Amino acid sequence: MLRPPNFIFGIYEGKTASTTTPATAKSGSNKMITLFQDWFNRNQLPWDYTNFDGRSDYGSFLAAGIGAGGLFSGADAMKIIEQVNRYAAMLVRNLSGTASIRQDICYHQSCDKTTNINKFALEKMVKATAYAIEILGQQSALDSWLYPMREIEEISKKKSTATVSV
Repeated sequence: MLRPPNFIFGIYEGKTASTTTPATAKSGSNKMITLFQDWFNRNQLPWDYTNFDGRSDYGSFLAAGIGAGGLFSGADAMKIIEQVNRYAAMLVRNLSGTASIRQDICYHQSCDKTTNINKFALEKMVKATAYAIEILGQQSALDSWLYPMREIEEISKKKSTATVSV
């Protein structure tokens, strides 16, 4: 889902991953989230968090302790007026979309064709992804960049505290 007509620039939010997600996966995911946020902010484009809700193929990576991140431009959720207004204020062209209409009106339907591609959204999502890949590729010690022990220990402590206080 990188190009529906009523798109959002969604960044998967690591904090919404399952509570059983290992700390290493959360640490790596947080780093990737920041890469996407940085790109959209530098390019003065709006963005939204989207949930790690299990509707994609990242779940097995998170369960194995491997960080995951990515973009999502919408599916069957409705675009809300707040998004339309925020996108209208930030986008050069009137590409803010329409409130109370599904983000992708053809999601998993026979009308889901290349003729429905929002080329503006596709271009920005591809560029954001390329930026993240470039930054990841430039890391001489990718494992220690994605999974710094201090951060993993802090996440583990928060998880232990949350479990005890429940």
